[in-house]
Formats: sequence, structure tokens, C-alpha cells
Amino acid sequence: MILTAKIIEVNKHPDAMKLKVCIVDTGAEQFQVVCGASNVQVGMITILAQVGSTLPSKTKIEVGELRGVKSHGMLCSAKDLGISNESGIIHLNDSQDLGKDYKELKRETLSSIPWFNFKLIDTHIENNGIISVINHPNDLPSGKVISQSYWDGSQYLYRSF
Repeated sequence: MILTAKIIEVNKHPDAMKLKVCIVDTGAEQFQVVCGASNVQVGMITILAQVGSTLPSKTKIEVGELRGVKSHGMLCSAKDLGISNESGIIHLNDSQDLGKDYKELKRETLSSIPWFNFKLIDTHIENNGIISVINHPNDLPSGKVISQSYWDGSQYLYRSF
């Protein structure tokens, strides 16, 4: 299963400078996972591909050993899940429930950048060939989200899907 999990511990790998040994909690179980993402941090809620799950790329997750340390799963990036080419593991809002199947989450929340920390300005939606710009994120009509604009307090930031 590929689901939400919280990183509760991050330690240096004993034999690799760029790797970290993480303890992650799904709300039901805890796992040790070796991770090479630069954005991994304690307290972060992310996506865990558990042993036995299969990524959209058809890669099957098995217990692995990276430079002598066992890894019981994989912390996922948006690229691993076939969503975008973003590197870094997905960073979800701290209020996200643990143990939730990632397919139940809105696609636009699956990013390594914590967009929830920025002010959403507008959302562009395509529906039957018509593109609409919505300024009220709570009133999104049906259709495919194609981009969003954010304000971080000093500049506009843009995301495409």
C-alpha cells in the first residue's frame, strides 16, 4: 500500500553521507526507511510506499539494504508517483491524516514544495476544452486543474500540472 506517513526520526546513515535513516509512522505501524532526499525532515508528513506495493512505473517495493542498512519501504516523490518531475519527497500539510491511501488525496497536494504555506491566488481549470480561472479555491468547478498561482509574501510562484 502507498499511504501517508509521518517522519518521526531522521539519523545520518553510518556509511553514506547523502543517505538518511528515517523512522516513519503510518498511524498503525512504524518502519525504518533509508532515504536520499535532501528535503527529508522530522515531523514531515509524506508518502510511504510499503513493502509489497507497486509504484505507477510498475516498480515493486521490497525490503532493501542500502550500504548495510535495511529499508522497509520507500519515501516517494511526485516523480515516483508519476505526477510531475519534482525531486524531493512529497511534503504534505501537517493536518493530513496518517495511513491514508495517496490516491484519495488531491493531486495538487502531492508536491515536494509545501504549497500550503503560501497564499493561493488562483486556479486554472480545463473542462471540455474551456479554461476557467477561479479566484476562490473553495468553489472549484469540476475539471482538470492545470495550473495555480501563489504568493509567498514577496513574489508570485506558479505550478503546472
